[in-house]
Amino acid sequence: MSCLNELFQPICQEVQTQLKKYLSGILTAGFIKPYMPQHWVFITEQETITFMVDKKGNTSVEDGESETPDVTIKIDHDFLCQALKTREKPDFEPKHFDISFQTKKGETAFGYLRKHLGL
Repeated sequence: MSCLNELFQPICQEVQTQLKKYLSGILTAGFIKPYMPQHWVFITEQETITFMVDKKGNTSVEDGESETPDVTIKIDHDFLCQALKTREKPDFEPKHFDISFQTKKGETAFGYLRKHLGL
């Protein structure tokens, strides 16, 4: 298991628990479902991983790059690791931080979920 994969495990559980709760509500499910599935690719100088949410709200992380990303984040490895560990923006600037949105639903979801990643 990669360093980033390991750091994402508690985030996956947290996001999945929250999404399942929202999907069980009549009003909230109708709002959330159109934004799923999601594939977010994180590319650092050391690793590439994909954070995924399926249509049922299940989350997972896989090493490598999704063929159908909604969001691609190229970021400094140390900055991302620190953000994932603390869930807060690190007190140093990343050497590289570029976010690109391949889908509108990815951009919207990122605006909501970025706090879970410390970004």
